[in-house]
Amino acid sequence: MKLNVAAPKYRAPRLRLTPRRIWIYYGLLAIFYAIWIGYMSFADKWALFLDYWPASLTMSLGSFVAGATAEGGAAVAFPVFTKVLHIPSSDARTFGLMIQSFGMTMASVMIFVQRVKVLPRVIGWVSLGGILGQIVGAYLVTIPDPYPKILFTFVATAFGVVMIISRWFMNWSPRDEVANWNHSRRALFVLVGVVGGTFAAQTGSGIDMLTFIVLTLAFGLNEKISTPTTVVIMGLNSVVGFFIHGAMLQDIGGMWNHWLVAVPVVVVGAPLGAYVAHRVSRDSIIIFLLTLISIELVTTLWLVPFTSLAQVLFTVTAVFICTVFFWVMLAYRKKYVGAV
Repeated sequence: MKLNVAAPKYRAPRLRLTPRRIWIYYGLLAIFYAIWIGYMSFADKWALFLDYWPASLTMSLGSFVAGATAEGGAAVAFPVFTKVLHIPSSDARTFGLMIQSFGMTMASVMIFVQRVKVLPRVIGWVSLGGILGQIVGAYLVTIPDPYPKILFTFVATAFGVVMIISRWFMNWSPRDEVANWNHSRRALFVLVGVVGGTFAAQTGSGIDMLTFIVLTLAFGLNEKISTPTTVVIMGLNSVVGFFIHGAMLQDIGGMWNHWLVAVPVVVVGAPLGAYVAHRVSRDSIIIFLLTLISIELVTTLWLVPFTSLAQVLFTVTAVFICTVFFWVMLAYRKKYVGAV
């Protein structure tokens, strides 16, 4: 007699937050709120919410984006501050670095708590280059308005194009690691950090997007691994930028008030984004990001007047550089990594 025994259905392992690990996040959150509430009360700063509530509202979405994607909170804060609130690009940049120093650092804690897979060597080498990039961007490279707005928009758009190409136009099996680490790999990621850190020093974000593009196009990394990796990188780079502007250049000024009303939002919103991103499908995150990027592109073309030949040439050059960069990354993958 033949017995028909149904094979047990496969169930994906459920990730459980162990009490010991989750209390790391809750403990840090409690310490932060105790210090923040104490300062706001002692210094009588609660009235700031009456004037600076747009910063809190902006970062309620921006912090979620920071933790869930490879764009960073400045991807929301920078365009809103510069195009809606008419805050200078330099101040919007500084605010982005300030707020991400706390929001994305707490998101990194949540990533650790959930035992989410990241790429430590990529984080280390990109962050090393990012320190130099922040210094170069703060002291040697200054892009005047309105070029940071234009540059940010088209880099974000390029980021969206990469996601579309990677997800729907390339027949590839995502990898979980950067294989064959050698000196050329290390040099490449240090260079990514320098360039990305210099860009982040202008707009408050960018090193995360650039790292994501390289990991995806050049190495075929799974977005569910490359995204939390870039969240940690952007958090570390933001701390460096915050230190440079707060302790060395001391040019934060009125951004302290915006930061005070927004920081209690991001220490919850960014970890929430990291938590949700680990549990939803990659397509959900990609579609969400593409929607934000589309809004960013449309509002820039609508609100930023292209009144000079220099602006047009700058835009065309940025698009050309992004196109060449994509081709170089794909060629690098084919030659040194191997298309799969």
